[in-house]
Amino acid sequence: MGVADYILYRMARNWPSPMAKMTKKLQAEPGTDAYHMAYAAQQFDYRVSNGISRSVRGLDVLEIGTGHGGIACFMAAVGAKSVVGIDLNTRDLRYAREFARQLSEHYAPFKLPVEYAEMTATKLSFRDATFDLVFADNVFEHFTEPEEVMREAYRVLRPGGGLLVPVFSSIYSKYGLHLKHGLKLPWANVFFSERTIIRAMYRMAEIEPRIYDWYPGLSGDPKRVRDLRLYGDLNDITYHEFQRMAARTSFRVESFAPYGTRFGKVLSRVPLLGKSILMDVFSTGASAYLVKPGERTTPRPAQPAAATKVDALSGGGVHR
Repeated sequence: MGVADYILYRMARNWPSPMAKMTKKLQAEPGTDAYHMAYAAQQFDYRVSNGISRSVRGLDVLEIGTGHGGIACFMAAVGAKSVVGIDLNTRDLRYAREFARQLSEHYAPFKLPVEYAEMTATKLSFRDATFDLVFADNVFEHFTEPEEVMREAYRVLRPGGGLLVPVFSSIYSKYGLHLKHGLKLPWANVFFSERTIIRAMYRMAEIEPRIYDWYPGLSGDPKRVRDLRLYGDLNDITYHEFQRMAARTSFRVESFAPYGTRFGKVLSRVPLLGKSILMDVFSTGASAYLVKPGERTTPRPAQPAAATKVDALSGGGVHR
């Protein structure tokens, strides 16, 4: 074992888990049915407490990367005309449908206007100009072809409609590697090579075999961190590249704001540095609202709240 391998492994062994808070809050062990259903409920409750009802009332909404479906159910419950949630993870979709069923029973005889479909975001099976809002929370860092996803979102939006991204992570942001199980520590890719990170994950899996369930690619011959994931779904997106993609796909960037760490909030006020790659590093994510030019005929969605605080474990990306 090399020096870098040893240092990273020892740090990973002793680093506190960022998942501990969520596990305690949901009162269930990750990977269990109880955890998945509690997570769907947490998505719903988190939106209830923080609110996006004014942004979706009367709109036809598509949620890309719906996961456990809690956010889609919330949008349906607070007045969206219709909500379609899509994902590739058949397990998560099963929990999403069950959660929607339980909520519909709770609201009986009112049936939530929400449905789910297994679908890739790069080849949406919807006609042009079908939706008023495309919602993509905690997923843009997971698309293997993020620009094509953005292009498809533009196609299915009506003129004046928007792509709302409450949060996505730069590859250089605090937990950009999405290794909250196993490695745990932030910014590992800023200081260590991917091969060193993978070797540390192997060592951690010897201690905690469930890591193989969370990162099934570890059982193969992974060459990059993205290979650890079930769908290989981790890209190298940065905040600047996201905005360049928006321009190339004809979106207008109405708002874009990183969620700074404590130091990042100070950095954001420094000319030039606040718009540099350092802002990617000293952040936990960023929010964006992109608009398809044209005259809209439906209510205008609210923009994301000012980027002053973000819970890195909130939204759709806890387990991702």
